[in-house]
Amino acid sequence: MKDLFEICGECRHLSDAEVVYQLTNNKETSNQVNAMLANGSNVSIEDICNLLTPARKEMALAVIELYKRIKERKNNYKRITSSADVYEVMLPYMADQKVEECWVIFLNQAARIIRKQRISVGGLASTQVDVRVILHEALSCNATSMILCHNHPSGNFQPSKDDDRLTHALLEAGRIMNIRLLDHVIVTDGSYYSYGDEGRL
Repeated sequence: MKDLFEICGECRHLSDAEVVYQLTNNKETSNQVNAMLANGSNVSIEDICNLLTPARKEMALAVIELYKRIKERKNNYKRITSSADVYEVMLPYMADQKVEECWVIFLNQAARIIRKQRISVGGLASTQVDVRVILHEALSCNATSMILCHNHPSGNFQPSKDDDRLTHALLEAGRIMNIRLLDHVIVTDGSYYSYGDEGRL
């Protein structure tokens, strides 16, 4: 296995089992994860990390976090032109999350990202969001527009009545402060829902 890795020089040429083996250095764990993947199980990064030794888990999580930060830097000042752009930017933050999180992307006049801010963390099916907190953050970074984002861990991207109420409240509050709500995007691991695309803003 080690010789194969040295020959290839990078992990993308390896099979799933071989990649996991490089991470765990444990054939039993590698076979266990490979069986989960082969059976079509909904395996998350967290599930795999929980099979690692504490030291290797810490290392794996550090590498994942570093990857996210590098990707975030590439997205800095990215111009948002569509809901697909929002999904691309936010998926690394929201993929594999077990609970709902609410984030807001703050934009300048040219629709470029000023910053992304996590506003709240909730439970399996909801999270409490204070519109005043969002507006305070928007004013603090001189944003002229914003995009609300949250995930549905269930995988169902259809909005709830609470989602509708939050969207309406932020839309109206933003109008008063002259900060436009461009979209509200609900993110799942495989797809997304856009209030803007559906003509609901």
